[in-house]
Amino acid sequence: MRIGITLPVEPFQNRGMIDLVRRLEALGYEEVWSLESYTTEAFSPLAAVAMISDKMRLGTAIVPVFTRPPALIAMSAMTVQQLSGGRFVLGLGISSPQIIGQWMGVAFERPIARVRDTVAAVRAALSGEKVTYKGKTLSVNGFRLDMERGTPPPIFLAIQGARMCRLAGELADGLITNFITPQALPGMLLHVAEGARTANRPAPREVVCRILTIVDEDPERVAAAMRRHITPYLITPGYNRFFAEIGFEQEADQALRAWNAGDRKKATEVVSDRMLNEIYLLGSGEHCRERLKAFAAAGVTTVALWFVSLARTPEERRANILSAIEKLAPH
Repeated sequence: MRIGITLPVEPFQNRGMIDLVRRLEALGYEEVWSLESYTTEAFSPLAAVAMISDKMRLGTAIVPVFTRPPALIAMSAMTVQQLSGGRFVLGLGISSPQIIGQWMGVAFERPIARVRDTVAAVRAALSGEKVTYKGKTLSVNGFRLDMERGTPPPIFLAIQGARMCRLAGELADGLITNFITPQALPGMLLHVAEGARTANRPAPREVVCRILTIVDEDPERVAAAMRRHITPYLITPGYNRFFAEIGFEQEADQALRAWNAGDRKKATEVVSDRMLNEIYLLGSGEHCRERLKAFAAAGVTTVALWFVSLARTPEERRANILSAIEKLAPH
């Protein structure tokens, strides 16, 4: 399993990212994956990393299909592909109604159809052809990407429910996961394989898993923080169904009931230690390395560790995260 990292890393913003990336490369980290929700957008950090590292693979995990038209996605993807010398992976996904509908002010409608249309239009644009495409959720009229293209980047899709897993099996070059457990992934991959059979193509072999990681910090503080972190997802309808499907039916039911009754405190408290310890990477460096073996055995081919520290000052957080990065380094 390839070991990568998720950017941004909170205490290494601005110029601090340069030293971080150089340290990661020296320690043998093989990949950098960006996220996009409420911090940096997805493409710019990877363009910067492409100028610092000439080895690591770069990918978005993920770019929402609702927030950019296909032509702009293709332009951005090919820009990072050029800057990196062909080391870029375009990761696309649905995101969530809160991020798309509330934060971005874009209608969150027909998400599966939107993914299908976006992949078709972006692939056509990346090939260099003149694109005229009319789908169920979007259209492109006469766009051509006027730049030196080389090899188009592969397109990975974020998977969660069965429908999205099957669609990824039909369309994707690889898969991106988040908030999963080693026990849940094999069942998800069965749906992916079903979609691939429908399309008469091989199932995607690469599985990238982003995991929030906290190493060697106070267990009680970590547990409280992770309960606060996962609760907003747990009470979101799509994630709520997903968590129930992968073995956390009780947490999903009780949290949603409490939240809808106005009891925010109880909604957080019902998140079990088991749920936290199976979804996140928490504990000693040795324990976290053993957990990574379980993800690899389940089928994860690349892990993108999202290092977090709960220390009170930026200096302490930097020190803690650097220590964690060293403890989980590939070599």
